[in-house]
Amino acid sequence: MGMLMRSGYCIYRQNKLEEALESLNGQEGSTESMLLESQILSSEVQGTLDLRRVKETSSFELAYNTACSLIEREKYKDPEQLLLSTRRQNWSGNTNGREFS
Repeated sequence: MGMLMRSGYCIYRQNKLEEALESLNGQEGSTESMLLESQILSSEVQGTLDLRRVKETSSFELAYNTACSLIEREKYKDPEQLLLSTRRQNWSGNTNGREFS
């Protein structure tokens, strides 16, 4: 990991998300910078959801995206529970002609 990436990661860990994104300028395209950018953006989205008191289980799409984020952070048990919970809450029956097995 390059020095600029380490710096960006340290800024990210301090929860200075905008500054962390700015630190990635000029490093676009590398696997490391894309991974860090996705972590930063995921944190921003989670912060917005928390602020607006939106539950991850309010829609299947939101639950799916949250589950993908958890998997990326190697938290494998939580995504399964999240998706199962969402399925039970929102799609326990027939919804707009779609069936979920």
